[in-house]
Amino acid sequence: MGNKHKLVSLSAIGLDSPGLVSKITTKIFEIGGNIIDVEEYCRRDLFSIFLIIDFSVSKNSMDKITTTLKVIENETGLKVSVGIYDEEEIPRLDEKELHIVTILGVDQPGIIANVSTFFHRYNINIQNCRMIARGKFFSMEMVIDTNKMIVEPRLSRKEAIEKIKDELKSLYAKINQSVVIQSENIYKRAKKLIVFDVESTLIQVSSLKNLLKKIEGKAKSIESTFKFSDDTKEKMQSLIENIRMLKGMHMSDLEKFSEILQLNPGTLELIRILKSMGFKIALLSSGFNFVIKKLFEAAGVDYAFSNTLKIDENGIITGELEEPVITGITKNEILEFIMNLENVSRDQVIAVGDGSTSSHFIKNSGLSIAFKPDETGVKTDGIFSSDQITNLLYCLGIPKTELDKYVKKDRE
Repeated sequence: MGNKHKLVSLSAIGLDSPGLVSKITTKIFEIGGNIIDVEEYCRRDLFSIFLIIDFSVSKNSMDKITTTLKVIENETGLKVSVGIYDEEEIPRLDEKELHIVTILGVDQPGIIANVSTFFHRYNINIQNCRMIARGKFFSMEMVIDTNKMIVEPRLSRKEAIEKIKDELKSLYAKINQSVVIQSENIYKRAKKLIVFDVESTLIQVSSLKNLLKKIEGKAKSIESTFKFSDDTKEKMQSLIENIRMLKGMHMSDLEKFSEILQLNPGTLELIRILKSMGFKIALLSSGFNFVIKKLFEAAGVDYAFSNTLKIDENGIITGELEEPVITGITKNEILEFIMNLENVSRDQVIAVGDGSTSSHFIKNSGLSIAFKPDETGVKTDGIFSSDQITNLLYCLGIPKTELDKYVKKDRE
């Protein structure tokens, strides 16, 4: 190997003690090496380090270099491994296609085995892996390189990545785990705006069903001939499209019904924490403004868009909606409006919905998450299988120690 490409890898592992990094890097300096990449970890008194070293300007032979580096074992008590890069491998060192995979859920055997076997099947390399949370609740973050993954001839590169995402989401949905996959370049871009589709993410579905039953009963009492769908989401959409069925109802009756609604666990806590971190929060709802106001007035959100019922001077509903009317279609237009006001790009937006047509606006965001989706194969970066909306915090790239500080501060 010529001097131009004298690259060496060194890994060392063993019990931690003061001065290990100093001893290793000093030895490298003494024989003319320049460290061009390094990763070092110390956990539970176990030390590990990995380095790539350039010896292009060293006057020592490769045999002398590797022999000297192995001496580090005797001086530190660490187990040292030294590798030499072949010249044809060097141009590929920086050719990586990195993604961040976050897995969340109740801890159980086989979580890591499942994902590592999956990646091995597609020749995807795991670059880094770390626990974000451990105990009854489990969260792990992995950095994977898909540069050399197996791609079916009929698929483009983009289609192959989407196929991997879909299969990984399906794999973990079967064991009730949540998983989010983000490309590294998007992951590293600072997120500024978080948008929630309210009915599909923040409000408990059972309480929403009860609200609609109350409205249905009241509508029948005023001789409405409108028939409800059995599906909760379709029922809400039908209600908006046939708002005339509420004509003649007193607004105060609807406001009383809203007391039935309950938020998913941790919703207000999550919003307060995100606000304290500096995020802008937007709520989009196809429901009614009096519901949004009642549920979220103490949360301090920045934007809340929902439908407003027209009433007469006596508080009687006229059967019409004020403009603009919020539907699944107009939510994307509203998101664009908010982005322009805040001067943020799509890459800086986190959007959370259920992945259905009513929340299709989430799909082109920097990070799109489907919360407990009814459909399979939703085209989002990740899915949340549990009703713990606070799991969103683990997808922001913030260390758990920092997250704990925000949580503690919010609870004080």
